[in-house]
Formats: sequence, structure tokens, C-alpha cells
Amino acid sequence: MNITRRKFLNLSACTGMAGATMPLWANALSENAFAQNINSSSYKAVVLITLIGGNDGNNMIVPISTTSYSQYAALRGAIALPQASLLPLNGTGGSTLGPVGFHPSLANIAQRFNQKQALIVANAGPMVSDATKEQLLSDVSLQPELLYSHPAGQAQWLSSTTAALPETGWGGRVADISASLSGSLPPVLSASGSSLFSVGRTVQGIALQVGGTGGTVAVPTGLQDAIRSLTQQDMLSDNLLVSEVAHLRNSAMAQQAILSEASAYGTLPTLGFSESAFGSAMKTIAQIINGRSIIGASRQLFYCAQGNYDTHQRQLSGHATYLTDLDSNLGAFMNALDDMGLTDEVLICTHSDFNRTMQSNATLGSDHAWGNHQLILGGGITGGRVVGTFPDLDLGGSCDMGTQGLWIPTTSVTQMTAGIGSWMGLNTSQIASVFPDLVKFQGGAIELV
Repeated sequence: MNITRRKFLNLSACTGMAGATMPLWANALSENAFAQNINSSSYKAVVLITLIGGNDGNNMIVPISTTSYSQYAALRGAIALPQASLLPLNGTGGSTLGPVGFHPSLANIAQRFNQKQALIVANAGPMVSDATKEQLLSDVSLQPELLYSHPAGQAQWLSSTTAALPETGWGGRVADISASLSGSLPPVLSASGSSLFSVGRTVQGIALQVGGTGGTVAVPTGLQDAIRSLTQQDMLSDNLLVSEVAHLRNSAMAQQAILSEASAYGTLPTLGFSESAFGSAMKTIAQIINGRSIIGASRQLFYCAQGNYDTHQRQLSGHATYLTDLDSNLGAFMNALDDMGLTDEVLICTHSDFNRTMQSNATLGSDHAWGNHQLILGGGITGGRVVGTFPDLDLGGSCDMGTQGLWIPTTSVTQMTAGIGSWMGLNTSQIASVFPDLVKFQGGAIELV
């Protein structure tokens, strides 16, 4: 069932389910949003997960051959994972480090990788252009702005640029193009509050209010009539500001009704999702995807954040806790996609501020670094493989920006995200518009299928 514009307007007049005092949308959808035709033969959605704080990719993916593991263990010291605890990944023997394994907390993701439903993007990060260590050290303009900064690193990943203060996110720019395919709601929705990822040139995404056990938050029943009445009065106000705010509230109330109907559509197995903030976010995203026919969407992008991976101290226990949260809820989400028959139509990818130093510090942790390893799951990709190149593990060598294992990326964020844009159905000119920095990299976008 598709929501027509007339039904949308009727809902806005009769519903009281909304965050009128705490609006559902962080930003209003631009009425002037442009859209261009893209391949829309079937449903496709991207779920982006930011691992907040700088996930330690060096302990997420670890070499397991005797020679490479020995070098890894010597550099990591007290935060090295036991070799016997690692989860082997089939088909990775051809990587520069030899065969690799996942952190022991990532059992569900390891299973999907070995089923060829997940891949690793090795040593990716923000890059101005292809550059060697010598070029980066001699020309500071080739380095991303504010390298090793949390806010800048997150912004660069979410925008697919190297600017410290970008104006738009790559999800929002894809949404600009796919707006006509998103039905009654904007194409991009965030389950973790406002996000740069959701901001386009003309379209701005919506921020879901996620409850503690999943679902969306509505106004208490006893307040609905009062809020509806006040909204209708304020819309007629001579005060332009009051009137505009009321119109936004009215629109949010209508959109909340659509979203609530979509979330309640059908029967979605919800076993396995935890009660953590991330578990609630992923459960909500799964519910909305299940109700996509209510929204009328054939293209959607979702955003959520997870963890606190800023592990400067006592890394082993904290890192394991957050990776367990990530793995268990991704496992539940993939199982839900299986039940919906959408495992090949929904692609999940990770971002993170940056990697952490290969060399451990004096407080049983690791510090800010650069190139990191990311995960892509689902989407009908050609999985069970490593895209890109792992750095060698020589401190101070050609892959190290310093002397602690600050890996220089061998794949840019732009190459990774442009590959996802291509998977979404963007054509060559649209890829160039959304990812203008791609022309600076000889390898082009990564291939996912």
C-alpha cells in the first residue's frame, strides 16, 4: 500500500502521533529537492554504522599465520589477542599479511564472511589523492585537514571528503538524487539523532526518535488533542515564525503517522536485538524496512552510531564489549533481512573516525592513527574477500606516517563510498556529482559485485 499525497495531507490533519514538542525530524525536507532518474528496478537500502571514537581495526582483523602473527604480537604487546582466539576467515590467504581472522567477539560477522555475504575494505581512510609517504610528508596540503581529530575524522568519513568542516554528507547527496524514489518520506533517515551523513545539497534527512526497546516515540495520548488544536491555530498566526514552526510540526505529525504505520506493518521477527541504544536503533531500522511498502520507497539510506571506541586505556575489555554489541545486533539484523527476503537488497557498511596506533601505549590502550579496516555486509556483494591492501607491519616503514603504526590509507573513503553509490544504481555522471573527489584516484571506485 502506498501513501498518496492526499492521504499524507489527511493524516497531517487528523493524527496526534508525533514529537510536536520534540519533533521527529531534525531537519525539514526541502520542498524544492531535485531528483534525477536512477535505476529503480528493485528495492535497495544502505545502512551506515559509524563506530564512534576510532575503532581499533588492528585488533578487529588480525593476521593468523605464524610469521605475521608474531610481528603483530610483538608490536601490540599487552593488547595483543591470543592467536588461538581468532576466528579464521576463509579465502584471505592471498592478502599481504597472509590469512587473517576476526576478533573473537565477531562470530556472527565471521559466519557471514565465510558464507560470502561480507567483505573487508582494508586500510581505508580520507585521502586528498593518491600519494606516497614522501609526498605526504613534504606537502602538507596532501594530508586531510586536522588529521587524527575525532570531529574531523568523523566528518570526513560521513562526507567522503578531506575537509574538516564539510557542508554535506555523502548520504544526503545520494538522497538528493534518489528523492523521487523514497515515497512519502525523505530517502535518508537517522536512528542516532542529527548526522552530517543525512545532509544533502537540497534534501535534509530525518532523525528518528528511537525508544529504549525499539520503535518510535509518540506524544502521550492525553496530549494529542491539545497539540493538534494548538498546531492548527498556530498555522493561522500572523506571526511568520510561529506559523512556520506550526507548519513544520504539522508535517512532522503526519510523517510520524506514516512512520508508525510502517513500523507496525506485518510481522517482523525481532529476536536477538539487544536493549542497548544500538540494538534499539537496528531493530527500528529493520521495522521500517519491513514496512517500506507503506512509505512507498524503493531507495532508502539509514544511519546509526555505535560504541565508544576511543580506547586509550584498558582496551581489551572495552573493545570486546563494543564489538560484541556490534556483532550480536548485526547478526539479529541480518537474520531479520533473511526472513524478509532482503539479504541481497540491503547493504550494511561501517565507518569510524580513524584507526588506532599499531603500537600499544603505556596505559594498555592505543592512540589515534589513520588508515582503518571497514566491513560491508549483505547487498548481494561478492563477499568472502578483502578489497584493497593491508599495510605491512613495519614501524616507520613506507606504510607508516610516523613510528607507531599510523597506517597511510591505500584505499580512499571516496573509492569505498563511490562503490556503494554505484551499487545503489547511480550512473557515471551522478557518481561524479556525489563523489567529486573520485577522479583523483587512479583505481576508481571499489567493485562490490
